[in-house]
Amino acid sequence: MSANFEASAFGVEWNALARRDRLRLRRLVRIGRSADDPELARIAPAYAQWQMQRLWMKTFWLWFVPGIFIVLLLSAQIHPILVGVTIALGAQAVWAYVNLRKAARGAT
Repeated sequence: MSANFEASAFGVEWNALARRDRLRLRRLVRIGRSADDPELARIAPAYAQWQMQRLWMKTFWLWFVPGIFIVLLLSAQIHPILVGVTIALGAQAVWAYVNLRKAARGAT
């Protein structure tokens, strides 16, 4: 973790959460659902904003598109079922990216 993350108000709140609650919040934000717990619902947009500030999320489309084509070509040479697995995993990655963007805007 970076020093900025730990020093921020979000970092203090995030570290105060139980591990189970942190895992639950990550999962809920990625699948685009709102948290039932008011404390988690309050932290969800801050978590999404923090995730969207990371380099691999800022450059998502830059690495994702060539990466998915390369993996599709490789998986097609190995086995046809792997093509479906690759498409499913790619769709999940795009879905998580879109849901994180929505949550970062506060529209959870």
